[in-house]
Amino acid sequence: MTDLRWPTYGLRNVTLEAAQPDGEGGSMHVVDSDGNVYLDAMTGVGCAPLGHAHPLWVEAIERQMRRLSTAANSIFTGPQQQLARRLGDLFPIDDARVFFANTGTETTEAAIKLALRATGCDTIVCFDRAFHGRSLGALSLTANPAYREPYIRCTGEDAPERFLDARVIRLPFGDLDAVRQAFADHGERIAAAFVEPIQGEGGVFPATREFLVGLRQITREHGALLGVDEVQTGCGRTGHWSAWQAIVGDDPALRPDILWLAKALGGGFPVGACLASKEAASAMIGGSHGTTFGGNPLACAAALATLRIIEEEGLMAKAGAQTPTLRELAAAAPIDQVTEIRGLGAMIGIQIGAAEDRAAGPLNGPLMHDHKIFVTICGGHSVRLLLPYRAGKPELEQIWGALAECLRAGAAS
Repeated sequence: MTDLRWPTYGLRNVTLEAAQPDGEGGSMHVVDSDGNVYLDAMTGVGCAPLGHAHPLWVEAIERQMRRLSTAANSIFTGPQQQLARRLGDLFPIDDARVFFANTGTETTEAAIKLALRATGCDTIVCFDRAFHGRSLGALSLTANPAYREPYIRCTGEDAPERFLDARVIRLPFGDLDAVRQAFADHGERIAAAFVEPIQGEGGVFPATREFLVGLRQITREHGALLGVDEVQTGCGRTGHWSAWQAIVGDDPALRPDILWLAKALGGGFPVGACLASKEAASAMIGGSHGTTFGGNPLACAAALATLRIIEEEGLMAKAGAQTPTLRELAAAAPIDQVTEIRGLGAMIGIQIGAAEDRAAGPLNGPLMHDHKIFVTICGGHSVRLLLPYRAGKPELEQIWGALAECLRAGAAS
């Protein structure tokens, strides 16, 4: 097939046609144009927590399509207001106000704008291995230098040929001493520290509670904001509505100032949300930001249905059991080349060998072609699983067995 899109993606040369029904609820399997059936442990990079084509989710979208699909954001709609209230109830932001968008990178952009306006400062702290998106503002916070070439030069980088300068200080993930030093050196200019509670694209590295609580304390001491990127971790993937709650807990004194979501929020429909405290959000006056499609009634109906189904079907508990289940399988049938299993809930990284060896990269092909399993590879060293939340021991056994076979075949070749 001739691909008529920009050549920006590493292609798998598979054309998907439909979900493959596999029981009640959303499907964990998809079918390609040749009739091959795959276990989807990738789910559009974490976008289908219910699986594919969950009948109640489809019904909610169809019902809304017959009522109202779009409206200007200067006009109230019922689904948007309902979703804003629901998110404020579920996520750890005090007296939350919500900006709706379509994608994760758009919610990051909203968080950047809010942090700069609310503080009057011009610098943001972020961390190695981070991924916050690919638009220019979000890209400045993303760690991989190949993604920033030739667009962004960040603080301390010797890259005079870049298009834009960004006041972004990049620090080692988990290093509170480095954070304290950055605030000692630049505190009067730092608007916010932005962090992923679990670094997804970096290879599924969870933060410690000590690190996240330390960030909260340091930012508060210096009058800066704390922003938490839950684009990949949010909406139940860790067994809690947010990874912040899974790692830090629900102490109101430790809540972040900004938290943003996308991916799983819409259950497969594009929608994102940036939540901020009422005090911080008040800095965003008329015209300071906007969107055409963000928060449209159709997207909000999809998100409301997703949250309701996760709750009614007990899917957070099932998601939360995935990492412990895989660790039990690994203990019972170890794979020599697997050096670490990281993650929380339905967000799992399986590291193959040493990180610098990038030994996981060659596994993508055989897992897909020989074992009919879709996964993603992060950092070249880790197989990432983002299964639907209802996946359990049978699916994890299938993946673990396939991984063992691929690694045996690779060692023998």
